[in-house]
Amino acid sequence: MPKQFENKLAVMRVRTKFIAPYRKCRYFYLEKKNLKSKRAFKKHVREIAENWPNGTYYLKLSTGKVFARFDWINGKVKKLYKESPATGKIYPICDWIRC
Repeated sequence: MPKQFENKLAVMRVRTKFIAPYRKCRYFYLEKKNLKSKRAFKKHVREIAENWPNGTYYLKLSTGKVFARFDWINGKVKKLYKESPATGKIYPICDWIRC
């Protein structure tokens, strides 16, 4: 199966009872060079999301599938999820970097 990748990913913020698009930053732009390692990905997220509020965020592909999920706390990626807690499916970002 080929690795899934898109340059433009929709940003979704997880709330207590629902998931909604993050209005202050609708899209997250990513290049393949940012997926060389987990550290490079986290650094890129830090550059883009430095002023985002604490919480859990999804990066979604145009197909609606979640590419990555992470916890953003105090200006850092605290946890990069390997698999969905709801379905148990592995996120496509793990095809690119070691989660």
